[in-house]
Amino acid sequence: MFESNMAADSKETSIDRGVSDFLRKKGSLEILVEIGSEGPQRHIDLRDELLISSSTIQKRLTGGKEYDLWIVTIESRGNVDAKVYKLTQLGEQIFSAAEEHDLAKLYKGRRGLIRSIEQRERKVLIEMAPDDADWLSEISMEKYEIEMAQKFLSQF
Repeated sequence: MFESNMAADSKETSIDRGVSDFLRKKGSLEILVEIGSEGPQRHIDLRDELLISSSTIQKRLTGGKEYDLWIVTIESRGNVDAKVYKLTQLGEQIFSAAEEHDLAKLYKGRRGLIRSIEQRERKVLIEMAPDDADWLSEISMEKYEIEMAQKFLSQF
């Protein structure tokens, strides 16, 4: 999956075409970076953190296994055995390159910004809704908003 190319005075490592094509698909590199920065992850861990649909995450997890970017292992989490995804050597090499470009930090920042925008959009909709609006219950509250409210309330 990795090819070595000589460039100028240093040796560069590059991935093959199949891995490159896979990593360009929505969410692939972000999943790899999340697993690399947070350690082994379950599907549900990724679904809770990333702004990617569950079906896309599942497709990417399957594809990443096929390209030897991660492996599936079983870990005990509490009293439950959980299937987790852990980076392979190839995955670790790609993660190292991503770290050089601060991708983990940038992905987290982007997700935070998007969640903040969505939260403010919901607030505007709720504030501007007529008193008899029956659609207010359809506006979902994100887990992060609930956690923030709980932290705020715990101060009192």
